[in-house]
Parts: sequence; structure tokens; C-alpha cells
Amino acid sequence: MNRPISVGVLGLGSIAQIQHLPNLARMESRFRVAAVADISPRLTQRIADRLAGEVFASTDWREVCAHPEVEAVLVLTSGAHEQISQGALEAGKHVFAEKPLCLTVEGAERLHALATEKGLVLQVGYMKLHEELLPDLEEGLNTIGDLRLIRHSVYHPEHSTCLGPSDTLRFDDIDPQAPAEAAAFEERRTRQALGDLPPQWGWLYREVLAASFIHTVSFIRGVMGGIPRLTGADLWPPLPTGSPTEPPSFMARAEFPGHPRVEMSWLWLPATPAYREVFEAHGTRGSLEFRFPNPYFGRTATLVVKSADAAVCHPPGIESAFTRELKVFHRAITAGLSSSDAAGAAQDTAFLQDMVATLTRREGLAVGGEAETRR
Repeated sequence: MNRPISVGVLGLGSIAQIQHLPNLARMESRFRVAAVADISPRLTQRIADRLAGEVFASTDWREVCAHPEVEAVLVLTSGAHEQISQGALEAGKHVFAEKPLCLTVEGAERLHALATEKGLVLQVGYMKLHEELLPDLEEGLNTIGDLRLIRHSVYHPEHSTCLGPSDTLRFDDIDPQAPAEAAAFEERRTRQALGDLPPQWGWLYREVLAASFIHTVSFIRGVMGGIPRLTGADLWPPLPTGSPTEPPSFMARAEFPGHPRVEMSWLWLPATPAYREVFEAHGTRGSLEFRFPNPYFGRTATLVVKSADAAVCHPPGIESAFTRELKVFHRAITAGLSSSDAAGAAQDTAFLQDMVATLTRREGLAVGGEAETRR
């Protein structure tokens, strides 16, 4: 059933302005923005004024979730999205939440159970799993023989380079209490996940692993049908004490049953001129390379499958992964599906916790919380 869904957009920062709001506007037969919310009053009103029709505007996400016209919400705020997603589900709204969904395995499993109980859609914004060439990638994996190595590499420049010449709106009118409360909640969840580690490890977990590297973990899980077993991890240069000013680089090594090895690297290269991300698979009969676009530019991935006989270059797709994931969200709602991928998000979170446990053990530190309980 192709009817428009009335949505509330919660969080109006860069990803909302560059990707989600323009995509919603282009899909007017599928979505209508009925309400928006952000902790910046001027930004909220400015965005509401730009949108078509009458749009409810608030600085409190709870008011949007309580709005009778809102059927679903997009949770696009910074940080993790457990609190707002839970509140929206409890209010009877379908939820699309940007990653990371939660900082704890328990939180993701609880939200999965809540969505299932209420018969609601809960979709995590793993847009890389919606690339148009993904079926071709999966078909290519079946043609290159027994897998020997899977490698996923991210080459990350300064964030301003990722954003490019965007003209996003931003105002200096935020009540400091709101972000302070969100930060305190995330600190509590970090301790629940990892125990009482020095603060730089909580920062790495929240601001780098859960904020960015989780895309790598979720993509491998989605493509390969499961999470590999972590066998090792490295981080360099060492984390400074306190709150670091920039990320380190790091690598995780893992393996699947049947012995395919996995290498996942995330390199902080602030002066590199462009964002790059590549998934490779090497087998006994060939190899393939899947190149992702800059996540903010709305382009599509490319794929090359090589064998002893030929190299097949698949043409880029037409629709961006951001557009395709919203179409999946719409289709699940209108088809009346009770759909949640929060259980997968729980697996991703567990892998990140295992990484921190491995890295801190090399520093003579011991994790607590969920990470210790599972070991």
C-alpha cells in the first residue's frame, strides 16, 4: 500500500539536513513531515518554516511522540538513541533510529522486545546495508570460491572534509542542560557496558567505535550472515588520558567458522583529501572489491568482481542507500509488519565491547559490566 506516512523528525543536525529531510521531500508520495524537534529553538523553527504544509515544531521530542498526527519518527539526534527510541515505541510510534541504537546489549535487546510486543517497526539506520549493488555483491561472493580473507578498510579524514561544502544551518541557542543530561545518560550506559575504565576508553567506545566503526561491523554481519569471532585488536597511537582531541587508528582481526579470516581497519588520516571505504573479499577462484561513497554526498557504491578469466565492473546504482533505507521503512509500516533489526544491533554492540576488552587487557586494565559478564 503506497500511502504517505506522517513522520516526526527528531534531531535536525547535519545528517538530517544533508540527507534525510531532502530525501523525505523527494518521496512525498511515501512520507509527509508532520512535526520536527531539536534542542535548538531557532533551528527547529527555521526547518519547520522551510517544509511543506503545516509542521508542528518543538524543542521537546516527547511532544512530537505524543502528537496524534505522527505515525512514525526518525531519530536523528547525535549520540546513541536508546532513550528517544524507547519513548517513541512506548507512545505507539514506528521508529527509524540512526546508529548507534544503544550503548548496551541489554538496551538493544530490550528495544527489540518492546517493538515486537507492540507490533511496531524498529529500523536502525545501517544505510550501507541498503546499497543498490548489495545483491550483486552477495552473488559475487558465491563465485570467488572458498573465502580466505575478508577485509574492510575505512580511511577517515577530518569531519569537515566528509561534510564537504554543505550549507547546514546551526544556531548558538541551545540550553546546556539538554546535552548535559544526554551526556550523563551515555556515561551511565558506558559504565553498564564496560565498567569503570579510565575516561578515554569510554570516549573511544562512544565517539569512535559506536559512532562510526559500528558500520563496518554491521555491514560484515549483514553480508556474511553473522558476526565473526574476535581474535585480536590493535590501536595506535596510544590513547592519551582524559578526553582525547582526535581518534586513534585501530584494527580488529576475527574469523568465521571454516577459517575465513577477517581484517577490519579504521584509519584516522586527518589530512587525506577524501573519505574512502572499501570492502574486499578474496577467495580461491577470485576476488571482489566494493567501494562505498562518502556517506554525506548521496552517491552509490561500486563493485568489481575479478576471476582468472575476467574482471566484471558493475555500474553504480541509481538510488542512494539513504533513499533505499527509507523506502524499506515505509514498506514495512504500510505492509503491517512487526519488524526490528535491534537484535542485530545488539550483536554489533557486543563485538565493540569485546574489542574494548581486548585492547584494555593489553594495557593491564580489566573491563567490567556487560563486557566482563559475557567473557
